[in-house]
Amino acid sequence: MTQGAAGSDDAFDPFLHEIAEVEQADDPHAPIEITEVLWPGLMLGRLLFNRSGVRIRAGVEHAQRGVADRSALYWSFLRRHRPTVDLSQGWGSNSQWRTDFRLDYRTPAGDRLNVAGNRPIDGNADLHPDHPNNLSPEERLLTPGVRRELVRHRCLLRTPEAADALAGSPGWERDLMPFGWRLPGSEA
Repeated sequence: MTQGAAGSDDAFDPFLHEIAEVEQADDPHAPIEITEVLWPGLMLGRLLFNRSGVRIRAGVEHAQRGVADRSALYWSFLRRHRPTVDLSQGWGSNSQWRTDFRLDYRTPAGDRLNVAGNRPIDGNADLHPDHPNNLSPEERLLTPGVRRELVRHRCLLRTPEAADALAGSPGWERDLMPFGWRLPGSEA
């Protein structure tokens, strides 16, 4: 396998970059731009092994300070500067070795995110909304766009529209289970 640096480009790419710190731009429409690379990323051929950690500057409509850099980071075991949520946490000493990795690939046809995921990101229309194999009540409170951002960025970028309703469910970030979500092939 070929090894290479992930995230060496100047343009922000959620596939290659993990937001570690946000500087809020005065213009709320300002796009995300990298101001500093904090740690390198690594690609093993087409497989993403680790994203680069970056400081960014962005308008609040693209990334909100205190959310994009401090909300729970999913599919990550440990980060010094923020909470993490990973299936390997809380199940005992062997849980890290028995938990599947998230597999993301960059191919000529497009990015393939969480390829082992087996749940439709918008739920299953054939199942009752409360069916255990469908979206949870907390997952349904997130808009389809927010769910997609969560899969792409592995965290929330802005305060969700349903923040008040979610606040009524203490620990909702830990109970949220996006680990099986897959984007439709047309969105890859």
